[in-house]
Formats: sequence, structure tokens, C-alpha cells
Amino acid sequence: MRFGLLYNFVVFLPSILAQTPTSADATDCRCVYGQSCWPSEQDFNSLSAQLSVPLIRPVPPASACYPVGNPSGDCSNVQQNWFNGTWRSDQPGAYEFTNFGTYTNSANGSISGCYLNTTLGLPCEQGSVPPIGVDVRTVEDVQAAVRFAGNHNLRMVVKNTG
Repeated sequence: MRFGLLYNFVVFLPSILAQTPTSADATDCRCVYGQSCWPSEQDFNSLSAQLSVPLIRPVPPASACYPVGNPSGDCSNVQQNWFNGTWRSDQPGAYEFTNFGTYTNSANGSISGCYLNTTLGLPCEQGSVPPIGVDVRTVEDVQAAVRFAGNHNLRMVVKNTG
């Protein structure tokens, strides 16, 4: 059976790396992972207690191929399905387009991501894959996730398989 994302959608709290806002727009920015305003683990535990299923911790799909010498998952499955849209939609940390999982920091030009081509010698990083998500199953799950994001001034990403 497929992971439940085929019939449900996931609300993610994104990992877009922290950028230093100017003082003029600091009050208009949403809180992102890595900033001091990011909710505590206790806050996320409180959210999880309101949901019908536990929070999910998405990782980039290529992370199964890292570390290179001792892969943490089924790297051959990832390699075989890397361009398969149905497979990608079933992976909480995958986007339809493979390059959407990377993040370029506009402040210093650094690139964060997790690449299938492990011969590049780059580390596997979270990139723009949200570090935490809600696998929505009920209307109450949607309400709890949206309320939590609003209360904590968080950016939200909705992943829906259609």
C-alpha cells in the first residue's frame, strides 16, 4: 500500500534557511527553521497531540544514499525511481522537480541540498525540504496545523498529490 500522501495532503513547516531581514521588513517576515523564533520541541509535541497521526520529519529522498560508504536507506530504489512522478509524490521530502529541493542562500550564494550524484563529494543537507510536517487526515488536522503556523508566525507549504 502506498504512503497516505496519495489521498491526503501534507502541510509542511519549511526549512528555508534563515536570512537576516533588514530592520524595515523584520516585522513582516515569517519565522523559519534556524531562527530563534522557531518553535521548541515542546511546541511541536503539543501540536502533535492535536493531530490524528504523528508529525512527520521529511528528508530529501537522496538522503537514502548517504553517507556514501554506508547508505542509510535503499539507494538503489531512489536511483531507479528518481524521475518517477508517482514515486516522488509519495515521498514526503520530494518535489516534482528534482532541483526544487535545493536552496540557494541569497546573502552568500551558498547552495544547500542533497544530491543523488554522490560523486560530487557534497554533503547531504536538508535544502528547502521542510524539517517537519503534518500528514493531514482530517479537517481538524488542517485546522490545528494552520492555527499552529499562525500562532508561531511560520511559513507553510502545502504538498498535495492531486
